[in-house]
Amino acid sequence: MFPVQTSCAAALIDGIHTDVAVLGFSNYVVVLVTQLQSIGSLMESVVSAAATHSDPDALSRSVQDIPVDVKFILGSQNASAPVSSLYQILAIHLSQLKHAQNPADQRPLLLGVGLSLPRELVAPSGLDDHAELPDLSAHMPIINAVGDTVSRCRPW
Repeated sequence: MFPVQTSCAAALIDGIHTDVAVLGFSNYVVVLVTQLQSIGSLMESVVSAAATHSDPDALSRSVQDIPVDVKFILGSQNASAPVSSLYQILAIHLSQLKHAQNPADQRPLLLGVGLSLPRELVAPSGLDDHAELPDLSAHMPIINAVGDTVSRCRPW
């Protein structure tokens, strides 16, 4: 597919200017989301084959139940870091939205993200493998707002 389909948007998310660019390549959908004028993590997000047409229950499945595999390509992939978990949730959410809006589009999502996050998510003090992570549900409005902004671009 040439030329590459490109769409950009901007929004105030959690009171911070947020730029979104979505590029529709023939083999990937690239989504860049930044509040920092750069990205800090790059992830590949793929809707599981179980969610495709081969699954007889796929049509009755809720968007939130669509299985997604996320792999960090660059940036923080420390599973105990809250920011990594938040970015993974964002990647899953965007892949589920993409799949819900166009189930026939099987291209993986390549997500570059750089969000201005609260200090406790970026540099938690004294976290070890058994420490309790902060409740990320408080950040769902940010994830939903990013999803709404990306949905406005929609090259799928």
